[in-house]
Amino acid sequence: MSSTIPLPQYTEAYQAQQRQQVLDAEVIYEWECVLRSKDKHFMPFIMAGIFSLLYGISYYLSSDISLFYMWAGSVIIFSPISYFLFDVDYDYKGQITPKGIIVQKTERVPEFFYKATRGMAYFGIVACLIAGLMMGPLAFVGAGAFALLSFKMTGFHKQTEVYIRSFLDGVPYRISRSDGLYQYDVQQISSHCKSLKDLNDNAEKLRCAHRWLIHCTVAQEKELLAQLSRFIEFENQI
Repeated sequence: MSSTIPLPQYTEAYQAQQRQQVLDAEVIYEWECVLRSKDKHFMPFIMAGIFSLLYGISYYLSSDISLFYMWAGSVIIFSPISYFLFDVDYDYKGQITPKGIIVQKTERVPEFFYKATRGMAYFGIVACLIAGLMMGPLAFVGAGAFALLSFKMTGFHKQTEVYIRSFLDGVPYRISRSDGLYQYDVQQISSHCKSLKDLNDNAEKLRCAHRWLIHCTVAQEKELLAQLSRFIEFENQI
């Protein structure tokens, strides 16, 4: 079909125009779900293992008992932080318009947790500086990791990611599904105009610009695909 339909010329202006058309169009359908990695429960154990290794090396080099208390404090503080912030859950909201798709992903962490984390981060920086002055440079083998993470955590704020993709009129989309990435029966659905692949440079840019990826639950999939079918043509089924 793409060989008989004239394709638009891809430019930055074209991309901006398509994005604005999606934002200006009426929302026809929307859905929500929660994105949580299936491997999320392993993150606190990974963090505890990292601190155990770093402080173990520090203790081997200096044999200072204070490092044991610093290790315990680091594990107690950073294990829950890693669970909530380093492999964060997302509140996912998708919207379908006649012109394209709008997706909003917002970190699913209470605001008070960010405030507490920033406070602990500043405390961690001070504690590491004091440890370095009292126990010497070897302390920074383990405490240095604490300090680096603390500096990173001072800027933690809840963030919302916005993803916008417009539909390419007159060109069929190939659709695919990926399961098993998330908890709560959430699956990933992606689609692109396969007929444009390797056609020419402009067609490839259009294919990449108009490809999209969304997430939904198993229960939401049927209605979601029915709504999408109102505005785009699928060349296959999943």
